[in-house]
Amino acid sequence: MTVEKNFTPSSGNVFADLGFVQSEEMRAKAQIAYHITQIITHRHLTQMEAAAELGLTQPKVSQIMAGRHDGFSLEKLMMLMVKLDRDVEIVIKRKPRTREQAHLNVVYT
Repeated sequence: MTVEKNFTPSSGNVFADLGFVQSEEMRAKAQIAYHITQIITHRHLTQMEAAAELGLTQPKVSQIMAGRHDGFSLEKLMMLMVKLDRDVEIVIKRKPRTREQAHLNVVYT
């Protein structure tokens, strides 16, 4: 007996796949929040220590680390990366002709 499975390939952006209007911004914010969390974890900082370094309250750090970044602007998250000693560089370029729409992407090196 063969079971037929139907699926839709991902666009590469889960927020777009779920139909969110601001999916590009949501994806970028999630990527930056993920890297903020990784830096805090790698430095073995408590949420209180991270809050002091970032100029936030502990509950705000907890929100970021729990993936709840809707209360943060993209600009705010980028400035938090600067406070964590990371350079933030914004590069704007033409999209490839092979792609239908332009994307907002975060590259962490």
